[in-house]
Amino acid sequence: MKFLYSLCKCVIVFLFCINICAGCNSNKTEIIQSKPQETDVPGKRIKFNADGISIINKSNSLDDTDVEKFSREIRGLFYKNWGEANKIENYKMKFYNEREEDKKVKVDVRVWCDWTNIQKPEERPFIIGMKQELKKLKGKKLKKIGKKIIHGFNLEYSSFYMVKDEYNKDLEIHFNTNNFGDDYEILCYKDGNENELFPFDKYKESDKEMIEKGRKVFRQYLQDELQYKE
Repeated sequence: MKFLYSLCKCVIVFLFCINICAGCNSNKTEIIQSKPQETDVPGKRIKFNADGISIINKSNSLDDTDVEKFSREIRGLFYKNWGEANKIENYKMKFYNEREEDKKVKVDVRVWCDWTNIQKPEERPFIIGMKQELKKLKGKKLKKIGKKIIHGFNLEYSSFYMVKDEYNKDLEIHFNTNNFGDDYEILCYKDGNENELFPFDKYKESDKEMIEKGRKVFRQYLQDELQYKE
């Protein structure tokens, strides 16, 4: 079973790392003085809090209202993608590295937040898909192997359950005009591929897709385990 658990661990880490709302508390801004050599990009540096989000705005084109709007939208996307299975809090966002590329204005957004998984392993759609495949098996031998496969994944998911971690990654906002109106996209890099940007609102796979993935992975693990034993 060492082979099984080792392979299981790799898949779980990949899936998990895979590896991610309204209002304003205050319009007050604070200008933060810093030494030139400590400033990662030139331009203004404004720090303030809005709707419970700590914001640093270093973009020369986005004003406080703009970054508040985008901060709330980004937080909303985190909740949409992962909010049901995770407690996500203590958001910090930095808007910086504004530039013009490919006839677009682009701004990086560094996002920090505390991330705690609150979904029990057996509640995950991925595990549900595996259990669906287990029910199809006939014979004590196959069922025993199938249960061991699911148990291995449950153990790995348990190591993430109720554990707090910190999200610390960049998103990008691309504007198709210099107007900074509604013509924009919020994008992120896919895990393991730093050359391909992906719409952040469509980043997470649906429960249906994860159930199907669980079924597929279970069948593959079962086949590999049977071949390994032979």
